[in-house]
Amino acid sequence: MNTADPFVRALTGDETEQTITVSRVYSAPVAEVWHAMTTPERIARWYGTIVGEPPRRAGDRFEVDLGGGVVRRAVLEDCEAPTAIVYTWWSGDDDPGLVRIRLDALRDAETRVTVQHDRLRPHRMLQYGAGWESNLVSLAAAVGAPDETDVPGELRAQRWDLLRSHALRMQLPIAAPVDEVWAAWADGDALASWWWTHWDDVSVEADVRAGGRYRIAAPSHGISVAGEYLLVEPGSRLAFTWVWTDDDGSTQDEAVEVRFQATDAGTTLELRHTGPWGDAAPADSYRQGWDFVLGVLARRLSGESVGGREN
Repeated sequence: MNTADPFVRALTGDETEQTITVSRVYSAPVAEVWHAMTTPERIARWYGTIVGEPPRRAGDRFEVDLGGGVVRRAVLEDCEAPTAIVYTWWSGDDDPGLVRIRLDALRDAETRVTVQHDRLRPHRMLQYGAGWESNLVSLAAAVGAPDETDVPGELRAQRWDLLRSHALRMQLPIAAPVDEVWAAWADGDALASWWWTHWDDVSVEADVRAGGRYRIAAPSHGISVAGEYLLVEPGSRLAFTWVWTDDDGSTQDEAVEVRFQATDAGTTLELRHTGPWGDAAPADSYRQGWDFVLGVLARRLSGESVGGREN
């Protein structure tokens, strides 16, 4: 990716429903960005024209004219000024997705906007990934901070297509109930009981909530992985961004989703790791690492001895 690229992307989900997350930083305070995102006459500059009365409270229905004869309907689910908007959005008559928009105040009067579009049909993912990026470029102009990063829609779609092209998929049976498997991911102490336990200098921090962050580091080996939790559905689904850092630098636009399914024998854990990979080599490399740490997890939860830390 171009180092001037202002976007951070993540693709999670499965073969039936997918979630796109895209964020970028604006050189404008939260109040200004919020006003541009919620005032009808300014919404038209970057998103679309509100048809009729704008939504004011949870449950209000509204429509948006996107131009070219395309009108979409939506329902406001939640609004917490000036930091969060949640609404259901219909791409078709029977195809509702859920959009979450979050604004985070940063230093120097900057604002990070994160858009998450959940429950997308896979065939719509490229369209919405490219569309949200274009919208967020237009939003920059709407808040008085225009940039030169806009590119043709087909190139933006190609970036999202790359994220899905060589995804790593894994499935692992674990002889423990779902609540125990989930608990092993639920906080930093739990993660530390099985992640990289063969090393003695590993530090683990994890704030397991949507928008919370985690970091796992092994300083003597010069590696760390960190990111942000995107979706936290206890006992069911966990998704997070993934930034691997070593002597070669840090990765971009990678994400992991873990799903937990109860079975008669315990739990089936399904993992999907995505990134902007041009071939299968990164997925094959990650597979070895995931095989190792998930193997330790499975053995710990089944009561098997896995040994202690070693240098």
